Amino acid sequence: MAGSYRMCVCFTRKFKVTEAGPPPDVKEAFFKYTDGGTHMSAEQLWRFLVEVQGDGGLSIADAEKIVEQVLQKMHHIAKFTRHTLTLDDFHRYLFSADLNPPIRDQVHQDMTKPLSHYFIYTGHNSYLTGNQLSSDCSDVPIMKALKRGVRVIELDIWPNSTKDNVDVLHGRTLTAPVELISCLKCIKEYAFSSSPYPVVITLEDHLTPDLQVKVAQVMITETFGDMLYCPECECLEELPSPEELKYRIIISTKPPKEYLKAESGKDKGNKSQREKDSDDDTWGKEPLDLVSDQEDGDVIDTDTSEDSDNESQQPGVSAYKRLIAIHAGKPRGGLKEALKVDPNKVRRLSLSEQALEKASENHGTDVIRFTQKNVLRVYPKGTRFNSSNYKPLIGWTHGAQMVAFNMQGYGRFLWLMNGMFRSNGGCGFVKKPDFLMKVGPRGEVFNPKTKLPVKKSLKVKVYMGDGWHLDFKSTHFDLYSPPDFYTRVGIAGVPGDVIMKKTKIKEDNWTPVWDEEFTFQLTVPELALLRIEVHEYDMSEKDDFAGQTCLPVSELIPGIHAVPLFDRKGEKLNSSRLLMRFERIFKLRALEPPEEVKVLFDRYSQNGIMSLDDLRGFLVEFQGEYSATREDAQAIFNSLKHLNIFSRRGLHLEAFFRYLLGDLNGPLSAGVHHDMTQPLAHYFMFTGHNSYLTGNQLSSDSSVEPIIKALLKGVRVIELDLWPGSKKDAVEVRHGGTLTNPVDLLVCLKAIKDNAFQASEYPVVITFEDHLPENLQAQVAEMVTKTFGDMLYRPETDQLQEFPSPESLKKKVMISTKPPKESKTSSKKEQWNSEAAASKSDIETSDKDEVDDGENLQEDEEEMTVPEYMHLISIHAGKPKGGLQNWLSIDEKTVRRLSLSEQELENATRRHGTDIVRFTQRNLLRVYPKGTRITSSNYNPFVGWAHGAQMVAFNMQGHAKHLWVMQGMFKANGGCGYVKKPEFLLSNEVFDPNRVLPVKKILKVTIYMGVGWDLDFRRTHFDMYSPPDFFVKVGIAGVPEDKDMKETKAIEDDWQPVWNQRFEFRLTVPELAVLRITVLEYDTSGQHDFGGQTCLPISELRTGIRAIPLHDRRGDKYRNTRLLVQFELN
Repeated sequence: MAGSYRMCVCFTRKFKVTEAGPPPDVKEAFFKYTDGGTHMSAEQLWRFLVEVQGDGGLSIADAEKIVEQVLQKMHHIAKFTRHTLTLDDFHRYLFSADLNPPIRDQVHQDMTKPLSHYFIYTGHNSYLTGNQLSSDCSDVPIMKALKRGVRVIELDIWPNSTKDNVDVLHGRTLTAPVELISCLKCIKEYAFSSSPYPVVITLEDHLTPDLQVKVAQVMITETFGDMLYCPECECLEELPSPEELKYRIIISTKPPKEYLKAESGKDKGNKSQREKDSDDDTWGKEPLDLVSDQEDGDVIDTDTSEDSDNESQQPGVSAYKRLIAIHAGKPRGGLKEALKVDPNKVRRLSLSEQALEKASENHGTDVIRFTQKNVLRVYPKGTRFNSSNYKPLIGWTHGAQMVAFNMQGYGRFLWLMNGMFRSNGGCGFVKKPDFLMKVGPRGEVFNPKTKLPVKKSLKVKVYMGDGWHLDFKSTHFDLYSPPDFYTRVGIAGVPGDVIMKKTKIKEDNWTPVWDEEFTFQLTVPELALLRIEVHEYDMSEKDDFAGQTCLPVSELIPGIHAVPLFDRKGEKLNSSRLLMRFERIFKLRALEPPEEVKVLFDRYSQNGIMSLDDLRGFLVEFQGEYSATREDAQAIFNSLKHLNIFSRRGLHLEAFFRYLLGDLNGPLSAGVHHDMTQPLAHYFMFTGHNSYLTGNQLSSDSSVEPIIKALLKGVRVIELDLWPGSKKDAVEVRHGGTLTNPVDLLVCLKAIKDNAFQASEYPVVITFEDHLPENLQAQVAEMVTKTFGDMLYRPETDQLQEFPSPESLKKKVMISTKPPKESKTSSKKEQWNSEAAASKSDIETSDKDEVDDGENLQEDEEEMTVPEYMHLISIHAGKPKGGLQNWLSIDEKTVRRLSLSEQELENATRRHGTDIVRFTQRNLLRVYPKGTRITSSNYNPFVGWAHGAQMVAFNMQGHAKHLWVMQGMFKANGGCGYVKKPEFLLSNEVFDPNRVLPVKKILKVTIYMGVGWDLDFRRTHFDMYSPPDFFVKVGIAGVPEDKDMKETKAIEDDWQPVWNQRFEFRLTVPELAVLRITVLEYDTSGQHDFGGQTCLPISELRTGIRAIPLHDRRGDKYRNTRLLVQFELN
């Protein structure tokens, strides 16, 4: 394209529009990801999108589609032999507003909260085509607003001139009316053309009762039908959510007690003069109010006790009232009364922009508290005759949901409004930041007047612009030469964030290249909007407007993006756009103690120093460490000596805080402290199932690695399945009847010997599931004897009358099995399959390892022909003849081990619960996963523990909540792998697990804060665009009556979240309860990211403020990530 510009009468200059090449950053990115090549493949593009653009959810297939779209769009060829991008293609892709926009175009916020949790795109006098005094009323501006995504439409309804129908008009003005029915039909047709979320119609009602009935029964009900949302009760206690209200119409109004005659009111329009809207270049300065207290035609409602009485006397008024889902009105009294929160109902309050400004001066926190439950609508002052608008940030900062704007106007404030509601896919509902919804422990809420620190920095780079030559005439900006463009870029937000900067002027260029970078410090990024304007410089006159946009900072996608521009009215220009780069830099704030820690330090210190005696007093009085000595306090001092903050005179606040977060202040009692001299049957034992498998039960490898890992975590019972090798002359460990690869038995035995007592000195039990012929059993006996030597525990008699104690078995290895009479290799697969089938049909299953052969234990043992194998067995396993009653029979002369599947146990507990408890007081009960758990998942361990089962066998190679609970239980007693059963499971008065028990203890848990994620995770691990939004789930795992789960609020954009929330749990069986804590990173999709977990036995919790280390999904402890939590147990 070439443009001709006249310089004088006889001379013209021609300028050619040349396409600017890629900026240096684009070239650098291209060559980096193509390794210096000339073409970018889909895989290389995918890497760029993930690493630079933050599109972590994209796949290579998505990148291939993008390549295809770029080639089709740029080269207009449906079939393209080349499937790579050149540098120019890559540049054009980045510069395409359709393919590479700056914000997401899908709904991604949580839409299940009450309406009061959202900013709502709201119109004011939505029927006006122009100014407030003399323009026409029409359904056209309503249609335009709905198509743009506006969700709140305001209609002023009045009797028509003959008093027999209803018009919409701006009362007491010269505006021409439009029939209400036309507006309603327009709303029905276009309500959901741009968004499925609800449309609210606010009616400013000036009707007689008979016309109200007509509006209710004839117009609204017949027009909207099932689309209309009519609440079941007259006053809602809580507003429904946008998700619940999809495709619904909501009516909001307060019917007056009687018809408000026009002549009874004062014509406020005559009391004020016209006001010119300031849309000058200076941001944020509009004219002062000419008449300070004037409001527009919005009805000022006052709730009175006569209201309902008067209305009830009017025929048909009840039908009109039933339509109202959101009640509007102001209670009697002043602003303080208007802002009172009624716990039993919600309502809508309307304030003018002036009234809100005054309220914010003295009642800012009251306004925020009101808007957490109720709806606040803010509307323009009455002197804005030209349909100008006002600063929306004042309303948003105070939580106002409906900041009502004149959508038919234009100006910078309307640009901001449009920018805010580009958020969340442009659906018209934007979830309010959490800080506006948060209530502190003392009822405190966000104070907009508080001076806040910088939370994040936004880097914006303006590379270049293009497209004006396609959207404007060649002489639009300058008759004599091409335009001289510059860009203004800045922040609209809270006062401390407002700023405006600009690029240099690029002369005579339709495709200007600026390549300038700006940095903005933000204290409240959640409410900040990035303002972008392009102007054409004019030396002698006012600079020409060339496009604008506003983008919510919280929604910006990092990386290089095309930013489309809009005209003054907010309509998108066809081609004009900028190429920009966005980068958000989050400042990790200094670690600071919670307020409660500061209070404690002040209480136990003197003049800012905590001495040895002061610290000991804190340990004894507050932490409940009644046996703490000065030596214990000195050990804490010594652990902090390497820090610069340490003082010889004692601890400063920071050192005291470091101690509270440190390893010396853990949540559990250290070391083995249970009585370890009782028989093994008196202990829960950390037990593995198929301990040799690396993964699933069907096709994973058998290996010594999972055995070693289990032993190092404190597992004390290792299970090995013994099978003949392929040549029948060696012994393998594998899962029979599956595709799992084998491992040599000898390798497993040596691994057990080398690692058995690394984590605990208490005995290791090896349970053999034996499928061997006699010759191989003899070989096993020799292997075991030679491998373990003196470590092997051999009972003096063939049958123990009582199990020895863990203390007497320190550093001993025990063998437990039921020797078969013959090898069962051929039947293994049938056993596996039959177990799976039985599981599906709810038939009681036999242990795959211990198929009952129909003979009792003594007969089996008499027929054994391998005595050396028999002598290995210290814990005899097997099921006597008969059914469950016989299995649970107790022999006073012998002890044994019984194995039940999880299903068998559940079935048995229904009728034989006390029999099981009685059996486990003397004998061992092993519970194992059902055969259909082919993914190596686990089950609820509390069914076994509540019935005294010592060996609740788990797949240790799995990972999920049940395994976390198992690991939590065995953190007890110093993590030695043996936890003494509660006395009630050993008492002569046999415990009945099915009996409902009274509350025995109350546990109070206060979650203060968390630290360490920034050290244990990559910066973009949780979110490519911003720091994580952590929340904590805390609850109880235990007997059914004690189970509970609660959660904190999510703290946005913070690597060091402070929750300061307290929870209470009522416990009936605290001895078996485990405290579950899981940290998640909030995701609007509902698929929250995992941020750590731990489970802690409540019986072992140390009271006071404690540091809680977190673990990953597999139970491995993070190096730095932990929570600061307080425990109180009453």
